[in-house]
Amino acid sequence: MRVNPHPLTRWRQPLAAALGTATLALTLGLGAPRSAQATPCPGPALRIEAVAPGVWWIPGAAGDADATNRGAISNLLAVRDGRRLWLLGSGPSPGWGRALRCQLRRRSGLTVTDVIAPWSRPELVLGQTGLRAPRHWAHADVIAAMRARCAHCIERLRLRLGEAAADLDGVQAAIPTQALQGDSGRLGPWRWWRLARSPDTAVTVWALPRAGLIAAHGLLWSDGVPDLRDATLAEFSDALQALAGLETETTRRWLPEQGPWLAPGAPARERDYIEALRRAARAAVDDAALETDPPPALPVRWPQANSDLGRDLRHGLNWQRAWREAEAGAFDSPGESRR
Repeated sequence: MRVNPHPLTRWRQPLAAALGTATLALTLGLGAPRSAQATPCPGPALRIEAVAPGVWWIPGAAGDADATNRGAISNLLAVRDGRRLWLLGSGPSPGWGRALRCQLRRRSGLTVTDVIAPWSRPELVLGQTGLRAPRHWAHADVIAAMRARCAHCIERLRLRLGEAAADLDGVQAAIPTQALQGDSGRLGPWRWWRLARSPDTAVTVWALPRAGLIAAHGLLWSDGVPDLRDATLAEFSDALQALAGLETETTRRWLPEQGPWLAPGAPARERDYIEALRRAARAAVDDAALETDPPPALPVRWPQANSDLGRDLRHGLNWQRAWREAEAGAFDSPGESRR
């Protein structure tokens, strides 16, 4: 009788085939193989911080856009909700968006599925094309502003970027296709409200109740005083008052446009600065001071306001805007209210 030296050979091949099929299924279920996972993501290494379960903060740089920060100055927020990954804001360029897409996938295990444009700031919305998300959301008024302004805003950003201006070569804004309507609503894990920086510049505020946080792009800053370019002070002050009304006992912190997280009470503190600025400008115009005179000291107790506002470039620009509004208001008829 002939003895088979390898009695297990008959079932090794079927077993190997089955194991191969299982391995393939596991690979497809978990994503790319280890060798692909080790491949570096394109673009710069981004700072991504977990701030709550399934919530990641992508901090923006302080100050204005320049060649060093490449326009990545606005705070972004990523939120996992089931099998969907939401991104609030998308960054300043398609290349930056591609880097974020890859790095968020490795941190969260998900690809970005939904991108929100809170308002029409180019540093906040031009990364959408690089993200390649299936759904892009914005309020209808934000979409209208993007259609009207993005071409001009891209050119303004290109000038600020200097040596990094090539990041925007051939870039066109991806206009969101999913339009929100009305003054407030719910979307996925979010609650949102429409407010405004000026009569023709809408912003949207986004709350994540499960984490006790509210993102107020275009309204709150913590790297210094707020940026009032393209804003009107009366409308901006009204928006801050409305923003303060959204704070509840479960609100633990606010995400500003730029700078670190803010504690409860941030909208009221920033409104104190705006109102002090308006009062000082009206008094200066009434006293026939010159626009070129340095801004007076403001009686505000606000942590974001540097002790020496005279060195804050943004504050100087805010003073010019407040002055011009006060000067225009001085020509109102005597019986007309000057808010």
